[in-house]
Amino acid sequence: MKILAVETSCDIASVSLLEDNNLILELKELSPKSHSQTLMPLIDKLLKDTNNSLKDISLFACDNGPRFFYRH
Repeated sequence: MKILAVETSCDIASVSLLEDNNLILELKELSPKSHSQTLMPLIDKLLKDTNNSLKDISLFACDNGPRFFYRH
């Protein structure tokens, strides 16, 4: 099972790909309060770097942080 995880609860936006409890790749970028502009390029890079597409993902996971995804 491949899991695409997205974390936005702090100033660092993070995306990672896990397969069968093994971390395949994690990407991070400092992006205070602008995750809405950062996440899609990070996810795209993650998928390209691991030769995957969204159809290969079995589960999507995200945090429930302080809403840095939204621009203030």
